[in-house]
Amino acid sequence: MSESLPPIVERVEIERSLSHVWRILTSEESVPLWLGCMRYKRELGHVFFMQQDQGKAAAGDVSGATHCEILVLDAPRLFKFSWFVPGHPTTFVSFALEALDDARTLVNFTHAGWEQFPPDQMKPIHDMLSGGWKSFVLPNLKRQAQT
Repeated sequence: MSESLPPIVERVEIERSLSHVWRILTSEESVPLWLGCMRYKRELGHVFFMQQDQGKAAAGDVSGATHCEILVLDAPRLFKFSWFVPGHPTTFVSFALEALDDARTLVNFTHAGWEQFPPDQMKPIHDMLSGGWKSFVLPNLKRQAQT
């Protein structure tokens, strides 16, 4: 049996204050822009969606989408939500913020929970998501925050 897949861990430094980054990270206006999600509301327990099918996304259709339930909104330090497809195990996405000084914030990103899955079957999905977080989502967050 192979080892379980590790959490996806990334860090990004943003040239803005902690409070500003928190607002961009969690506001209803900005989250759809940097995360590319649907039906986001800044409320504990709210479920929003990640729709990979662009046609369905354009039509507002969430069938087949990844579900994300907001689990923690601990301003201005931690934003955490679940990440799952109904009927499959849940993983967890978190953004922990740390003020480096008055004008710089470190975002510590983690997507955990991969040990629940058979590593050989999930490695391609894990690798795809790892690449997406690193090359698309986190740079989008940085761009939105620094605009």
